[in-house]
Amino acid sequence: MTDKMSHSDAHRTTALAPDTEMVEPYEGGKGFRFKIRNVKIDGRAGTVRVRGGGSHSVSFDVLHDCSECGNAVNQVIVGLAGQDRAQASVWNGKQRSGGGLKVVNAGTPVEALAEDNPGPAEWVHVSCELVVPDEPGVYPVRARYAQGYQGRLMTAEGRAVPQPEYQDVLGWWRVDRPQGPGPESTIGTIIVQA
Repeated sequence: MTDKMSHSDAHRTTALAPDTEMVEPYEGGKGFRFKIRNVKIDGRAGTVRVRGGGSHSVSFDVLHDCSECGNAVNQVIVGLAGQDRAQASVWNGKQRSGGGLKVVNAGTPVEALAEDNPGPAEWVHVSCELVVPDEPGVYPVRARYAQGYQGRLMTAEGRAVPQPEYQDVLGWWRVDRPQGPGPESTIGTIIVQA
């Protein structure tokens, strides 16, 4: 079930303004996990008005630069506010984004494609599809981190290689956030018109 937002709430949770970034902090640390910028829904803008729900393309740039994450495999997951699970995993990797496509956990049941950049973090462009209900309303698009063993890498290079949508990582949507990611995690908004 998705929570629709009233129009007054929508003003507080609309898309990122141009030249701004959503920042996912590293709780308990000094740095951040990732940043998101340049969000486009259906190739247009961060906030779109649509007639009816259905599948919508979401793309954005992500910079993952979590020096405190150790050797964990990290993910950026995306979904709609109020849902129980994320809908898509769009980035998978170690500490820093960029550096090209690699295989992590090779030969194990949790093998996956990822980025493991030994140099400075680089902005990478990712995309996915999100499904929005047909019911008219305001649906904030949100992002958060996960640290499952497997996630998809939806850069242009990653999309060229068939990858499953790993279900375990999508379940991180409400881990440590009982209501799911909050307004500070909003990267875009889809407004379904009557």
